Amino acid sequence: MASGASGRVVAERKDILHLLEWLCCPFCGGRLIPAKIDHADLPQGWGILSCNCGRYPMVAGIPVLKKDPALESVIALIESGHYQEALLTLIPIPDPVASSASPQGSFASRLKRKLRHVFGLPEKTMDPALRLWRERIESVLSDRNDQAKFRDLLALYFEGKKDNFDYNYYRFGQPRHLVALSFVSIIRRPHKPILDLACGCGHITRSLVRQAGGQPVIGIDRSFFGTYAAKRWIAPEAQYICCDADSSLPFSDSTFAAAICADAFHYFPHKKTCVRELERLVDADGFFMLVWVHSANVRMPYDGLPLPPEGYLALIEHLPHRFVADSAVLGRYLRREGPPLAHSPELRDLAQEPLVSLVVSRREELFQDYGTFDNWPHATGNLTLNRIYTESERTAAQLILKRSFPSRFYEQDHAQCKEYLPETVELTSQMLEDLAQGRQTRDIERLIAKCVVLSMPEKF
Repeated sequence: MASGASGRVVAERKDILHLLEWLCCPFCGGRLIPAKIDHADLPQGWGILSCNCGRYPMVAGIPVLKKDPALESVIALIESGHYQEALLTLIPIPDPVASSASPQGSFASRLKRKLRHVFGLPEKTMDPALRLWRERIESVLSDRNDQAKFRDLLALYFEGKKDNFDYNYYRFGQPRHLVALSFVSIIRRPHKPILDLACGCGHITRSLVRQAGGQPVIGIDRSFFGTYAAKRWIAPEAQYICCDADSSLPFSDSTFAAAICADAFHYFPHKKTCVRELERLVDADGFFMLVWVHSANVRMPYDGLPLPPEGYLALIEHLPHRFVADSAVLGRYLRREGPPLAHSPELRDLAQEPLVSLVVSRREELFQDYGTFDNWPHATGNLTLNRIYTESERTAAQLILKRSFPSRFYEQDHAQCKEYLPETVELTSQMLEDLAQGRQTRDIERLIAKCVVLSMPEKF
């Protein structure tokens, strides 16, 4: 093994050991202990965790802490050395493939058919649509040539669900992402780990890693697909757990210095439980943030189970807090300024705001109006062109880009993009070369200020 690969394995092993030190069972509170598996080729990050009340699989470095009978199949596959099958089992079949393969079948029956060939059924007897999906996704997951990108898996997972694909693929330039980055910027020199609750595919987790100053960052999401994509492509430096985000969480009291839940809290059925858990998990000097939360007063597509502003306030009013409109946070961000937390607006002033955020902390000094960013938060890391732009015209001397929303719904749902994304952009050959070489010239800085250029993972 090459020395670089050896170093990565050692780092992964250390991260997993640390993760187990922090974890406890979310159901019984017992310690999670790795079970002994007699396989010489057991990959790093794979195994079975046990406690007083059950067993849970660890797949590709991600503990799956759920009470789900289907997970017994995953555990059996790990015990029998079928690791790729265990991974495939946790990545659901897209709806078009599922409906084609078994129009009347339940998820459990589709899962059973999906796994039958492992135990002796010839693969040729599988449904053609399912076999094709399997071949395509195995190609991405195995990635033998190290060429697979996040977009490849995203396209397979959200086959037939364009809105879901667009939401994740164009996320780094969206208003919700900029607002979340504004709140992430107030995490400074944390003394304990940071929690990203309902982390999805890790878009914000990636920025938390950069803000953590070497402290661990842990992402939690109920979707194994999201945590796997985050671990593999978006923010591999963080650790991840697949479990419900709005019930008992698998950590002891005061584990975290800060926690954020971005663009997800309005989906939770158990909002009060979630707030109580965050209050328990964040230490006395820490804080937690509920960001880009939909209001029930202004209904929007994909807004989940929102509360009116007074409903959200009732959840946290017993704690020191700030309650702000995300429109104000975005406006300041576009001026290169942090969030306005010195005062909360009157509740009546938030009544018709479609999106709000809440910050809870016992540290009074946290509540201030934050000034100018030293660097644009969306431009930390590998710089590239915003994917919302498509080529309109190209000559030897310049490239003309056009802002191109992927759908009419996307344009309506992200109308605030028009406040900062110009309709057309002209790039000279020198600007393209500077961008390729990572040189932040004045021209590149102007493009960064408009979010035409932003930071994304290299294999996005």
